[in-house]
Amino acid sequence: MQILPSRSEITSAAPGIVIVVLPIIVVSELIYWIESYYVRAVFGIPAPIIALMIAAVIAIVSTNLFDLPKKYLSGLSFSTRWLLRTGIVLYGLNFSYSLWIKPGAQWILVIGVVSVIVPLIAAYYLGKIFHLGEKLSLLVAVGTGICGISAIVATQQAIKSDEESAGMALATILTFGTMVLFLYPVLDGIFSLDKTIYGIWTGGTTLDLPQLVAAALQGGGSSSLLMALWVKSIRIGLLVPVILVLILRLGKSATASDNAANSKYARVLSSFPLFIVGFFLVILLNTFIAFPSWIISPIATGNGEFLGLNAANLFLTAAIIGICFRVRRNVIGRTGWKILAVGGLAWCLQSLIIFLLANILPIPQA
Repeated sequence: MQILPSRSEITSAAPGIVIVVLPIIVVSELIYWIESYYVRAVFGIPAPIIALMIAAVIAIVSTNLFDLPKKYLSGLSFSTRWLLRTGIVLYGLNFSYSLWIKPGAQWILVIGVVSVIVPLIAAYYLGKIFHLGEKLSLLVAVGTGICGISAIVATQQAIKSDEESAGMALATILTFGTMVLFLYPVLDGIFSLDKTIYGIWTGGTTLDLPQLVAAALQGGGSSSLLMALWVKSIRIGLLVPVILVLILRLGKSATASDNAANSKYARVLSSFPLFIVGFFLVILLNTFIAFPSWIISPIATGNGEFLGLNAANLFLTAAIIGICFRVRRNVIGRTGWKILAVGGLAWCLQSLIIFLLANILPIPQA
């Protein structure tokens, strides 16, 4: 099993990284800086459209306007393989399992589990109805249920789905994640929701962490954000067991007719990606060790850094650029409306159920 990239891979990837990936990162961060300055000055809130989302849009538009020379393709592949894995492992420093032991955690745990299970089941069966394909349906499901972009790129590697499917799933998640940013605060204002309920609802149904922070702060302030992060930490914690179940399921069906297989379960377990294990261990480590801010900020959290810049987000942005360059018109034409329907219906069902549970269960106040 290859743990580090070879020298030839790095050399081959350099032109694509320097000429394609790096400029898009710079442009997306520049646009985000302008947006952040304006939004904070006018509205006093964090910028809702993060640099990673901007980079994804730039990549999708670019790949449909221009044909990229082959010499740059290695850089995109390197990003979606090595930079992706590194970014996911480092991203684990954003989370901790310590919230799980607080009073009332059993109800928060219920909501967190339900918020994952509902889109998994809904997207799986809706995918069958729309003939979407099992792996593509599962990518949309984990993106909706767990942690958006990070879950999709991790699961795509784990279940060995093609990058076109991952790109389509990412585009879908970006669409509905952006809707959350603007729709939830409006609904909160219309219905004057309790801050705890709004935080639970946001944490159980918002896709990516930056989107969650922006939506929670816009709607209910720091109290809502605390509850949202509590639920989100549970969803993140379920990433590893969910991926393991998916690998076992897909591996079982893939090896059922293989007469030469001595132990299909052993083969499936041996294929479990090490970077997912690393992600889980980093979260566990972060739960018990209080890293100083001067170490953790530039690596993963970005707290106190200009525009929240950190290595984890930059690596993940590079990976998203590589994946989104696969989202071409011909792919969108084949499955576009179907995946939007599956993702949208799964998210709507998740949002409705979590909202009802947040109002019914005896949730501890923030």
